[in-house]
Amino acid sequence: MHSCKLLEWLMIIKLIVLDIKKFNNTSLIQNLLKCLKKLKNMAWNYTYDQLLKKAYSSIPKTSKETSRFEVPTISGGFEGNRTHVSNLKQIASKLGRDINHLMKFLLKDLATTGEWKGNNFYFVGKFNSRMLNEKVAKYVKEFVTCNQCEKPDTEIHKEKGITFKQCQACGARSSTRSLK
Repeated sequence: MHSCKLLEWLMIIKLIVLDIKKFNNTSLIQNLLKCLKKLKNMAWNYTYDQLLKKAYSSIPKTSKETSRFEVPTISGGFEGNRTHVSNLKQIASKLGRDINHLMKFLLKDLATTGEWKGNNFYFVGKFNSRMLNEKVAKYVKEFVTCNQCEKPDTEIHKEKGITFKQCQACGARSSTRSLK
């Protein structure tokens, strides 16, 4: 029964190819015919269940996971008129982002400056942990989680001066602002 449906689709595609021939686009027609031959061979070599298993196995494991992602919390304190954060590197690692990218975001969003001393990062000014955690959550929403499936399995790529967030779970791609 399933191979009959596939044959119906093949016939529809053949009709489309015949319709495209009117426009004399030979390279497009040749590519469509190649795809048709592959599709026809596939129809006879696999059952519906085999095709379903093959398709399911090609889905990345990250999109199958259902565990809840928790935004890491900042730990640190005050030293005079400065705020130190002791786990910024661990947070960036857990988010799968470059530490410099996270730092640039925090410095811009807090409108301050900062520097590394040992394993601690020092912000000029007093910022309580609630405010810093809100900024990290804002960073996660803008630069880490996918806009479509809301999973944290994304990577940031830059192409021709435009920054994109590419989801490894669902394949969605969206532009995002670049940090300078």
